[in-house]
Amino acid sequence: MLSQSHSGLPNQERIIDLGYYYHLIKNRWFYISAFTLLCTAISVLFVMSITPSYKATATLLIESSQKKAISIEEVVGIDTRAKEYYQTQFEILKSNNVAQRVIDKLQLTSVAEFNPAVSDAPPTIVDELKQTIKQLPLMQALYPKKEPIQLDAQAEQEALNRRVLQVFKSKLTISPIRKTQLVHISFESSDPKLAADIANAVGQAFIENNLESKLLATEQATSWINQRLAELKGKLDASEQALLSFLQEQELIDDSGIVALTSSELSNLTDRIAKATEKRIETQSLFNALKGHRSADAATLASMSLISNHPQIRDIRLAESQAEKVVSELSKRYGPKHDRMIQAQAQLDSIQRRANTIVRKLVNGIEKELASAVNQEQLLKAELVEKKGEFQSLSVVKREYDALKREVDTNAKLYDLFLTRQKETSATSDFSAANARFSDHAFTPKDPSKPNKRLIVILVFIASLGFAIVVSILLDALNNTIESSRDFENKLGLLPTGSIPALKDKQYKKAPIDFKVFNNSKFAAFQESVDSIRTSLLLSLHHSNRKLLAISSSVPGEGKTTTSVNLALSFAKLEKVLLIDCDLRKPSLAGRFSRPHSHPGVVNHLLMNTPLEECITKVEGTNLDLLPAGMVAPDPQELLSSQAFKDLIAKLEQQYDKIIIDTPPVLPVKDAFIVGKITEGIILVLKANSTTKSVYRHTMTLFTKHQISIDGVVLNQVPVPKAGKHSYTEYATYAYGSKGQG
Repeated sequence: MLSQSHSGLPNQERIIDLGYYYHLIKNRWFYISAFTLLCTAISVLFVMSITPSYKATATLLIESSQKKAISIEEVVGIDTRAKEYYQTQFEILKSNNVAQRVIDKLQLTSVAEFNPAVSDAPPTIVDELKQTIKQLPLMQALYPKKEPIQLDAQAEQEALNRRVLQVFKSKLTISPIRKTQLVHISFESSDPKLAADIANAVGQAFIENNLESKLLATEQATSWINQRLAELKGKLDASEQALLSFLQEQELIDDSGIVALTSSELSNLTDRIAKATEKRIETQSLFNALKGHRSADAATLASMSLISNHPQIRDIRLAESQAEKVVSELSKRYGPKHDRMIQAQAQLDSIQRRANTIVRKLVNGIEKELASAVNQEQLLKAELVEKKGEFQSLSVVKREYDALKREVDTNAKLYDLFLTRQKETSATSDFSAANARFSDHAFTPKDPSKPNKRLIVILVFIASLGFAIVVSILLDALNNTIESSRDFENKLGLLPTGSIPALKDKQYKKAPIDFKVFNNSKFAAFQESVDSIRTSLLLSLHHSNRKLLAISSSVPGEGKTTTSVNLALSFAKLEKVLLIDCDLRKPSLAGRFSRPHSHPGVVNHLLMNTPLEECITKVEGTNLDLLPAGMVAPDPQELLSSQAFKDLIAKLEQQYDKIIIDTPPVLPVKDAFIVGKITEGIILVLKANSTTKSVYRHTMTLFTKHQISIDGVVLNQVPVPKAGKHSYTEYATYAYGSKGQG
């Protein structure tokens, strides 16, 4: 029994049912296998039509520093130390110039692989498929045919060269090896030998292109150097002629001694002037000192440092000191009158007089010496001024000579440099070392590099199988209807009370199912399913002692009446049962039991007071009684809501063990909810592959809104699987029931 918790999806997290998806895939295995095999077969045809491609690889070593016969890299070289050097070489390997060299050398314009126009091979399946697709009206509308443009022979050749070049570069791969100077040159072709030849030819073309570039640069450098050499030669000749003319004009042979002599004379004069000035200053100082003490005695003058340092004064002062010493020593022995004392004193006096005389003469000579020193200093200065004038005039000549000489030397150096370069360039014009060499030449490949036919077929098989499985799961996920009990549980998270299989019988293709089905041994599985639902309801209602069961559906045509009839017959096996038709708008129970529609029923009893015994009819051979709807009711909801109807149900409860009420669908009208309030629950019938999840949820919302519980959900008209496909749930029940009846 489904309680109020079944009015919506459960709040708990749903667990993915892998078994459900396993059986879903198993049910659709034929379609999945057919699609997979079809795609695999197409892939086999496709890969068999693909022309195999062979890949050959040559390895080239790019030198970082090139060998040169003579160092002239400043003229024709490039900086191989730059970090962009190797990247530049890789781009040169990919350049159109190198590619065009190979195309011209191997004459690839006449090879069908590069120029399909020269091919005489029949079109492949892929080509035919492409042509067929292009001829489709949709493709012609998207890509209308263009009128061919007439081109001259040269334009056509250029267009052909561009196409061949484009195809060539699409097959060429340049792959530098990290942290090395090696680079792989790979080429793909349908011809293995051609692939190897082209890979080797690309490396050789790169080497030749580099050599030619250097030789061209050398020729250009040689031409430029020769032109500059002629210009420099003219400048050198002109500068030498200017220097020669200047020497002739100045009557000079060269510049030797022009400045050296004058410079030495100026230096000598400067030294002499310095000495004369020093002497004059010294004499001037002595003269000034004497001039200030002109009245002083000789002893005072002799005590002056400037005079006392004079050589004559120093000598006389030394003699005077010795004489005084002798007098002092004699005075200790003799008296002043002694002869020796008198003689010594006389000698001392003589020396002092001579000292005075020398001092006086020296003072008189200093004035004359000062005048001589001043005169000498003036003469030297005058001579220095004269020599400076001569030096300045010679300096002008020297500067002019130096300028002309520098011009000659500079032109000579430049001329010698360019002459050396010209000779070096000429000597190496026919030599230049290659900047690359082959580390490994490409060999003719034995096996194709692509396509990997086996891998493609396997991948297509796996992809198509996975795609078919995913599509099957998506179709099931997008299917908003419920197919089986397992599907019901997976999509809604609930377990139904039971399921009733669909009857595939010609008798009931157009006619409604009547009560005779239940007792027909041909439909044993159908009977077993209904009995299973009865058992589930008995177990769920065991403790409530309820006698009333209302049966309804969300919308018309879901099989609620068929379920009511057969469920009532199933309960009648165990107890006394009454089946009431409360679908007063479209009653149908009377017809299911072969009773006339005019037979009195519920409406007759409630409105016309028809006796209940005349309204109830017994179904022969069973414990089931039938109370049809009777006449058409003017207002079904008012009649079902009346106290008379409630009293009728209460009265019938006293007479029967179980009362089953067939009610109208809940979405078009609300009659079922009125009956549900009385029965305290409703059994909901859903039609497999018809009722959607949204309809079911809306129905559950209405039950929750009206506070009516769901006694159970019965899934009706469930497709019966083929024997052996399932061994559980309702399918196992059908199989077991049919075998039991067998």
